[in-house]
Amino acid sequence: MKRLFLTGAITCLLVVMVSIAWAVTNLNSSRSNNYRLTYDPTAVTPAQATAILKDLDTIGQVDETKVRQLLQKHGVKPGLIQKIRIVPAGQRREKIPAVLLLTSSADEPAAIAVTDEGVGPAKPTKSTK
Repeated sequence: MKRLFLTGAITCLLVVMVSIAWAVTNLNSSRSNNYRLTYDPTAVTPAQATAILKDLDTIGQVDETKVRQLLQKHGVKPGLIQKIRIVPAGQRREKIPAVLLLTSSADEPAAIAVTDEGVGPAKPTKSTK
């Protein structure tokens, strides 16, 4: 009877230790992306975007100059990205800042709508005749 109890206690302890280790790993994995990156797939490849996100996580405070340096570092062709907009977390429903890489300034409202799930797409304005 003592062996059965001891075996059960050790098994429960192992299960608790494994679940705690899994939870810590999951928490650390969810913290890996401090920024949300929105880009045109014709200008930036998914591999480039992943590398840029990884670098954004390591440099901390971001400005347009740093983002342009990262684009150059990761081989994004100069001139494809016409505008870079950094949207702080406080201006969005999400708790992470967003970096918008725009090939056209006209795409900005749609890009903001994509980065913030609480904001719908830009509504067309009615023209008056």
